[in-house]
Amino acid sequence: MRKGATVAVIGATVLLAACQSGHTHTSSRSAVQLPLTAYSANQRDQSLAAARTRLIAFLQQQLVRPDGVYTNYLDTNRNAATASGHEYLSESAGLWLLHLAYTRQFDAFRRFYQQIKDTLWQGRQFAYRYNPANHQRFPVNATVDDLRILQAVGQAAIQTKSDQWHHEYQWIAKKVRDQSIAADRLVDFVDAKTGKRAKTITLCYLDLTTLRAIGGQALYRSQLDRIQSGQLQSRLPLFATRYDYSAKKYTGTSQINSVESLLTAVHLASVNKVPPKTVQWVKKQVAAGTLANRYDGTSGAPLTFDQSAGGYALAAQLGILIHDSDLAKQALHRALAFQIQKPDTPLNGALGDLASQQVYSFDNLETLVALDMYLGK
Repeated sequence: MRKGATVAVIGATVLLAACQSGHTHTSSRSAVQLPLTAYSANQRDQSLAAARTRLIAFLQQQLVRPDGVYTNYLDTNRNAATASGHEYLSESAGLWLLHLAYTRQFDAFRRFYQQIKDTLWQGRQFAYRYNPANHQRFPVNATVDDLRILQAVGQAAIQTKSDQWHHEYQWIAKKVRDQSIAADRLVDFVDAKTGKRAKTITLCYLDLTTLRAIGGQALYRSQLDRIQSGQLQSRLPLFATRYDYSAKKYTGTSQINSVESLLTAVHLASVNKVPPKTVQWVKKQVAAGTLANRYDGTSGAPLTFDQSAGGYALAAQLGILIHDSDLAKQALHRALAFQIQKPDTPLNGALGDLASQQVYSFDNLETLVALDMYLGK
């Protein structure tokens, strides 16, 4: 990070009266701590700023809807086991909220938050998936997405010093905490209909900054230890995929999804706990342009030549959080190598493949958030 970089808070300056019907908020400001403020490197870079402008234009025109974000530019089979096409994910909603918060688009933040509450909120958690065609709300959540949305609302409370935003944060934080955390254990999901809880936790779900804010030091320490103990003892300085509470062991160590491990590294960096070996490995892959999507967990060899903008975007976020502006800038340019620059097509500005028209919200939104963190408002 260059000299003169600032620490900026993000949020909104609007009230939530329209979002608050049907529940009573706590009046205690000490009940749940607010999250830490978000870092902004406030770098000046005309080429990156221009790329962000193109990316935002594509997203607003093609993917972002008033009540959610399409998972993919192309519409696909909505009966598939995983979300695709013109379905909404809580993941995408949270990332778009973070963008609106970083760029301080307060009215847009309020409107979008109110709409996703209508489509995704299930009383104690956010549905991870929603089909706008038939208004189908899937019963399970994804706790990492709940925490991401909560982080955005918490930043709104910090920025605005508004009782309405503060109460909203407190209310949602308690619901999410009571639903997804038990005995200092966060689980992957809970079924809102049956109450069935997952027996696992995916390590990249452990958003340490937000967990410490809503659960206190005991929860934070236990989940930090869960990640640190899951670091691979091999040539690959990344992390196991998940931990099985019932079997008391880590799983998903033979093949490693680099995007998941990079998100884990970002969470560690947010509390100044990322291992130096991990940072050095990421810097090496970014410099060489060899950040593959999957690796052998033992040998460290890449299992595919496929890469993603989302992976490089997370590497950029890691660079920003550890104050390494060179890593951040280089990783951003790697991510933007996927940007389509064809003004005569609807995919102009998107990060994806023009020939197949496969454009995923995750890659585009993670890159946008990384650009916001690097450039500031």
